[in-house]
Amino acid sequence: MSGALPDYRPTGDVAADKATWRAAVRAARRGLVDGWSEQEREAAARALAAAGLAHLRRYAVARGRTDLVGATVTAYEPMRTEPPVRGLTDALRRAGVRVLVPLTLERPRLDWADLDDPGRAPQGEDALRDVDLAFVPGLAVSRAGVRLGQGGGYYDTVLPRLRELSGGAPVVLVLHDHEVVPQVPAAGHDAVVDAVLRPTTGVQRLPLA
Repeated sequence: MSGALPDYRPTGDVAADKATWRAAVRAARRGLVDGWSEQEREAAARALAAAGLAHLRRYAVARGRTDLVGATVTAYEPMRTEPPVRGLTDALRRAGVRVLVPLTLERPRLDWADLDDPGRAPQGEDALRDVDLAFVPGLAVSRAGVRLGQGGGYYDTVLPRLRELSGGAPVVLVLHDHEVVPQVPAAGHDAVVDAVLRPTTGVQRLPLA
């Protein structure tokens, strides 16, 4: 799917450009996942799990941890067309990592629940204080690290707060292989992420040269 998204050419109307780009990304995603075999889906899931877990291990070692037991990350429960991160979240939980997933509140607010809790009891914003690393969703990212989200403003609001409460936990955006592009339509409030995780390339730090 390399090259599936066109180069962004600003029209002067960022809101309209975002709408156009979101539609293009969603269409490309549908085309990608509709064409996947079950083997290809499983391979992508395994690749995301291996690369994401390895990245967290490296980060944990650099922070003085001897293992991942007791670490905390954010992740999410993917929609059908999003990268298959359930393999990653399963691997993290097996390694003893606490995985927080978002609960949607009144726009643009999120709460958080432990993925191991079937009742999804809200943990409140203070749960973000324990986050070591954040895996987050999105639609695309520029090579400079500017994230294009779904349009609700949830992560543009929560990521600065997460960094503040956690003491600077790095943010890793999970995407399909073709969704890193030279430029995305962006406004001043749009979140910048630290790295991108994709099935083929694993984790790459941003900005990219």
